Amino acid sequence: MLPVFPITYFGSIAYYQELAKYSNVIIERKEHFPKQTYRNRCDILAGDGILNLSIPTKRTNGSKTKTEDILLSNEENWRIRHWRSITSAYQAAPYFDHYGLEVKELIFNEETSFLNFNIAITKRILRWLDLNIDLELSTEFSPLIENDYRLDLVAKNKFQDLSKSPYIQVFPNSSSYKESLSILDAIFCAGPMARLLILK
Repeated sequence: MLPVFPITYFGSIAYYQELAKYSNVIIERKEHFPKQTYRNRCDILAGDGILNLSIPTKRTNGSKTKTEDILLSNEENWRIRHWRSITSAYQAAPYFDHYGLEVKELIFNEETSFLNFNIAITKRILRWLDLNIDLELSTEFSPLIENDYRLDLVAKNKFQDLSKSPYIQVFPNSSSYKESLSILDAIFCAGPMARLLILK
């Protein structure tokens, strides 16, 4: 059976490292949408540390709402807040001018479906990283299987040697490289070289 991944909002570097191991994957859409996971949030590196960006969602059937039925909420102007935060964090990054407008376009996409919104983001990132991966949507919910990533096991980005930063971040810390970040951090800071980081 093909590996199963949750959908993510500008998923972590570790998420894409795992995704890059396969040529075909299944994106889960039939699960009951869980709260407080990386499906609807991401972490970026701001001037005062790691900043969490979270998409507010609407669950049409409460806790029983499937991922494919989750809607984006527009009540909190989150798109404006997210774009301002990303701009503030990365406008000094080497590749912000190259990718920034496309990121803005993705965030301000008027799509109402949470699933479709994030599928568009994932496909764009795969294109930026030059990764040829076919994304299939699940047709039914299956219990845990081999190669199952739905439990956010790759939510945190783990590098074996943190004494050597894999790329230079906008706000370098004298003590260590900041891990657990969105793929946006690598793309804005490393540009095309982010592909090598993913395939490491």
